[in-house]
Amino acid sequence: KMLPKFFHQYVGNPVLFQFLKPYEHIPAVKFLNNVYNTAPASKWSLSIVPLYGVLSGNSPPEKIDMNTSGSLACTGFVWTIYALMIQPQNSGSRALAAVNFCMGSVNGYKCYKKKQYLDSLKK
Repeated sequence: KMLPKFFHQYVGNPVLFQFLKPYEHIPAVKFLNNVYNTAPASKWSLSIVPLYGVLSGNSPPEKIDMNTSGSLACTGFVWTIYALMIQPQNSGSRALAAVNFCMGSVNGYKCYKKKQYLDSLKK
């Protein structure tokens, strides 16, 4: 009751776009028109670039923003716990937990790398 009536049509409804309903016989449309699959995909967009930087070793520590990396790390770990508490568990909630853990780990490592860099400047 606290939400405006506009949002009531979306509460409890996993379908994102109603205009794509007639095309849900196509497996790709059915997969992408579901919030359980779209949410992890959008989270990966926040994780894939920092993950590539960590794996390739090309991210210079002086360009790492501690505020952004710290907030993304905290957000990732908090939402990992929340995604594991969702009942019933399905592939979407597990994928959401995996991407949030990856986001928290990668950005936590970036914070650690920046802290090591700042400590080396003090010496």
